[in-house]
Amino acid sequence: MRPAAILDIGSSKVVCLSGSVLDKGGIVVHGAGVSGCDGYLLDRFLDKQSLHDAIVDAVQKAEQESRTRIRDVALTVPASFSKLTLSDMTMTLGEHARVVDPADVDKLIELSYRKIGTPQGYVLMHSTPVFFLVDGISSSELPQGIVTEEISGLIAHMFVREDYIATIQSALDDIGVDISMCVSAALGEATMLIPESERVRPAVLIDVGYRQTDICVIENAALTGLSTIPMGGYQFASDLAFGLDVTQQSAEQAKRRFVFSLDYGDKTEILRSENESKRVQNSTIAYIIEARANDLAAQIRSELDRLQVNLESRPIVYLSGGGLLMMRGSLDYLKKTLGFPIKRDMPWTPRLSSPNYCSAFGALNFVLLANRAADDRPAEPERDESSFWQKLKDFFMK
Repeated sequence: MRPAAILDIGSSKVVCLSGSVLDKGGIVVHGAGVSGCDGYLLDRFLDKQSLHDAIVDAVQKAEQESRTRIRDVALTVPASFSKLTLSDMTMTLGEHARVVDPADVDKLIELSYRKIGTPQGYVLMHSTPVFFLVDGISSSELPQGIVTEEISGLIAHMFVREDYIATIQSALDDIGVDISMCVSAALGEATMLIPESERVRPAVLIDVGYRQTDICVIENAALTGLSTIPMGGYQFASDLAFGLDVTQQSAEQAKRRFVFSLDYGDKTEILRSENESKRVQNSTIAYIIEARANDLAAQIRSELDRLQVNLESRPIVYLSGGGLLMMRGSLDYLKKTLGFPIKRDMPWTPRLSSPNYCSAFGALNFVLLANRAADDRPAEPERDESSFWQKLKDFFMK
């Protein structure tokens, strides 16, 4: 199987990874490129020129390290540029019960999509079954080979904004690279971090990035909830800069040195910038940072309620992203503030082994495993090139 490349657009950086699957499992990264930029907040790019330059730089760095020409990339789509719609559908197989075949499942998914249609300004990214219902029995397994009169299912349809694709492709055009497909950043990350056994019932992934926090609910192999909070690591530093009257750079350094729940007593810290130095109480820094952390926790709880996550059932919750986890003691502090267990399980990697690269590795893992599954699938007879699903494939797979 040939290597694949992904392009991950974050709120403060762009990451390009080129890699392949090892024979015994696992992933090897052939090339990596990371470039900082003024990314996005919610659904708005802050500086398109900065983003353009970062995309070109990240791809070229990955090419140089891997010593290969990248001709196409799988593009990750952040939650704020995505739209998730759930659609249930029931389909009768005929006058008499018969065996369910793969074409029936495809048709069920297609009917589910046609039921909701495409939101204006969006295109379909992927459709994933949450579960199937056959003769009153619910299962995440494809109901192929079962004899029944009808099948039902709940399908998650993920859409991506057309202008998001156009913006990224515009930068890639300058270096002759195409977008081969779009992948939900949340879905790739969640399927990598959360074991399949823990996704039998809904699980939650909270990704605290630099400028915003994305929350997704995943059940089996599909997203069933998606939300964004306009708050991340940047806001912690911004609060310090305002409250202490120091530069954003000095505040960022103070944030990185801070340790949650540590008794600083009367200790002080000197914050330095190019023009001045300022001595501040560590207790003041703690007060500002913990106030923002409490605010973030309150908003996370509010969004979980809105997403109808039943916290009393003790769902599996994972935390990722560099906006909070890069601060020492943050995981335990958030556990205590939210009042429920949270896991952190970033797979070890020889390099870029940090929570702020979870999204990029999740996308690479998702694409490589999908490609391997496609390679292992038996050859199918030629299909009608004008079919609905073929047109979707042609759009995303160039």
